[in-house]
Parts: sequence; C-alpha cells; structure tokens
Amino acid sequence: MKLEELERASSAARSRGAQTVVVVGLGFVGTAVAANLSRVDGRRAFFVIGLDRDDEAGRAKAASLDRGEPPCFADDPALATTLRAAAESPRNIAGTVDLDALAQADLVVVCINLDLVREPGQVQRLSCAVDGCAAVLREIGRRIRPGTLVSVESTLPLGASDVKLYPALCLGAREAGRDVDADPPLYAYCYERVMPGPKYLESVNSYWRAFAGIDERSAESARRFLERIVDTDRFPLWRHKQVRAAEMAKLLENTYRAVNIALVDEWARLAEAAGVDLFDVIASIRLRRGTHDNLMSPGLGVGGYCLTKDALLAAWGAEELLAVEAALPFARQAILTNERMPLRAFEALEAHFQGQTSGKRVALLGVTYRPEVADTRSSPSEILARRLLSAGATVLPWDPLVARWEELPLLAMAPSAAQALEGADAAVICIPDRAWTPWLAALLAGRLAPGALVVDPWNLAADALAPHVASGRLSLFVYGRGDLRGPSAP
Repeated sequence: MKLEELERASSAARSRGAQTVVVVGLGFVGTAVAANLSRVDGRRAFFVIGLDRDDEAGRAKAASLDRGEPPCFADDPALATTLRAAAESPRNIAGTVDLDALAQADLVVVCINLDLVREPGQVQRLSCAVDGCAAVLREIGRRIRPGTLVSVESTLPLGASDVKLYPALCLGAREAGRDVDADPPLYAYCYERVMPGPKYLESVNSYWRAFAGIDERSAESARRFLERIVDTDRFPLWRHKQVRAAEMAKLLENTYRAVNIALVDEWARLAEAAGVDLFDVIASIRLRRGTHDNLMSPGLGVGGYCLTKDALLAAWGAEELLAVEAALPFARQAILTNERMPLRAFEALEAHFQGQTSGKRVALLGVTYRPEVADTRSSPSEILARRLLSAGATVLPWDPLVARWEELPLLAMAPSAAQALEGADAAVICIPDRAWTPWLAALLAGRLAPGALVVDPWNLAADALAPHVASGRLSLFVYGRGDLRGPSAP
C-alpha cells in the first residue's frame, strides 16, 4: 500500500477507536504477530501495517501481506484465513517497505532475526549483526511520534537492549529534534514464544508471555498492550525486573532444552552398548510428574532457528556487549553434541555398508526440523545429507511439506515417500511424524532393496519392523535401543 493510502487508512482506523501497529519484519514471527493483531477481540481493534526491507524479498513479503496472503508459509490454515479476512473491507492490514509509515504508529513491534554466525564444529568464534538491528531502531526513533511504544520480540544477545538498541532508538529521536531527556522513548522487550505447527497462530495469544520495560512507563505500556492480545486469564504475564533479565530468560529457556537433548544422546550411546532400551527407561522416569516428565528422548538431532544458537547468543552478548566472562561449558558442549547427533546415522550406514557408502542410495524421510512445520533451517537432515553427499552416496529426500529444499537446492525432492524408498539401499527416518506410523513400516519393507538398513532415531517404526528384521528382509538401527542390537552399536 502506498504511503498516502496508509495515512488515510490509519486515520480512519483511529477515528473508529483503533490503534495503528507497525510490525517490522515479516518473517516467521512477524507474519504471525501481524495476523494475530488483525483479529484481536474478534474485531478490528488494530490497523496493522507490516513493514519489511526495500529489497526484492522484502517487497515480495509486503506485497503478499497487502493482498491478505501470508508472507511466510506456515502449516496452519488459520493464518491464511485470518489474513484474507483482514484484507476485506474495511481492511485493517496492509504491507509496505516505506519507513515513513512508522509515523502512523501508536505501537511498533520489532520482529527482526538476529542471526548468529559461526563455523560448524566450534563454539568460540562467533559473530552477530546486532549493529544492523540497532540501525533499524535508529530509523524507528527518527520517525515515530512521542509516546509510541517500541516492543522488540526478536531473540536478542544478552545486553543488546540497553547497550545497543535503546541507545540507537534514542539517537534517532534526537536526530528528529526530540528532547529525549525530558521525554525518553518507550522501549520494551517482550520476547516471542510462537510455536510452529498447526496451532502456530493461536500460540501468539494463547501462551505464557514475559516482558520488561527500559523504564516504568515503558513496562506499563507493554503490559497494557500484552493484556489486549494475550489470554491472560489462562496465561498470566510475567514482568521481569529489567530488560536484560528478559533477554536472559529467552536464551536460558532454549538452552535448557538444548542441554536436555544433548544429555539424552550420551545415555543413548550407553544404552546401545549395554543392551538396554532407553525409551523404556525414559518412559518410566517421566512418571515423576513435575520434575522429570520433560526428559527428552533420543533422536536424529536438533534443528530450527532457536535451539541451535541461543546458548551462544548469550555467550556472545555477555562477552562482546557486556565484557563479562561467559564460559558456559555445558551450554557450548550441548550445541556441539547436538550438531554431531545426525552423524550417528551416517556412522550406522558406514558400518552396515562396511565403509562402502559411495554409490549407495539413501532415502531421507523428512527434511524439516520438526513434524508439521515447513521450516528446513538448520535441520538435522541437512547435516546428514551433506555428509552422505561428501561420501559419494545418492541422497533421495522426501517431505510432504517441502517441494524445494532451500539449503540443498540441487537435491530433487521425491514426489512421494514410496518413490524415495523404491529400491533404496537404506532409509533414515529424519523426523518423528506420528502421522506416518500407520503406513511407514509396511512401506519401508515393501519398497526398500532386500537387506537395506533402516535408521530409526526416534523409535518410530522399530517394533512394527521387527518381523522384517527377524526374516532378514531388513536391518535396523535405532538410537538408544541396545536391546535390538546387543552390545555392539556403532
């Protein structure tokens, strides 16, 4: 939408009692936030402007939102339905790449990715483009009106808010001629907890949220905003004492999950060597509700945007922004352990083929980082696929949600699981999609070459495959199932 149209639409919304919210960044989180704001209270309580970068990708996202279509794909039909309704007259959603649209904002919600950059296999040499995010905050400060709350939902390095982002926001306001000392900008950190999957949109307002303000006025403004969009009767808000504490909470939350996963991996190895079924062990431990019921199970590995980096964002922020030592040995080691987990599947394949993996056809079932999510960023499947390709194997990927594997575009996706498996020498079940359970074992047994190896990191099809393994039709390796292999797991 052009700026003049945005100004008229925002003015009309304000005349009927609605506020204008500018959502900066139309990626995975920004798309959900924009859609959710457009439907608050079942009425048009907000006029939502989605703002992205003025480049080819950003213009495409803004144009999609302007048409009432999701800028980013999500496996939740409610997202498309909600955006389509918001684009109908009287519309309360629009997309733009014009920064001057910020002048219309009563609230600004920032949803910009801050990527952590590192070489695989090491966790000491890190970098993060926080200055780029600060530059956006400076532009926001130049354009917003006094009293406009800027709420950041992006995952941030520790210390980013008070060391980089808020000073940049204030600098922009000063450059616009505002007396920042007398009337400081409002800034809050309200980190997202969007849950990927079929309830993606619902998770924005039906989940526990935490926040903090740079000062008391900011915190109160953020609280009032969140109370309008979150079901606080079921999911009470948590106010942190300071924005730095809120930053740490988000990072520790994801680090805890990553360490939990890494812990289970070393016990999976022990269970395999000792001839024990670790899934049986974990099921019994989880009966201790409230203390142990969140113990993870073995699996191919960790993927996605958060668990693969957030512990390191904490370390980078502490060391680079706060000049605080952050050894974090458990957290850093967990990242490395989780990164190596997919290679256990390669080790099993190497053992099965007696080191002759070159030329073998290996089907990968699932290339996203978790079931029901069409997101392939940092997926364990990618790590495994690259290792197989480097060994000369032919990789046959299939995923019901992925037509083109962005990270490995030269690999053609199989149109069906059956076609990926047909005559293959091995198959790896890369994601634990329970929807596959009714047909998976029969398809593996019926399509794979005789004597093929099935790697099942999640124990998804192991019991159903037992007769085929006993007959010699297939071989099987399951992470953590020493009872199937005896004390000789790879």
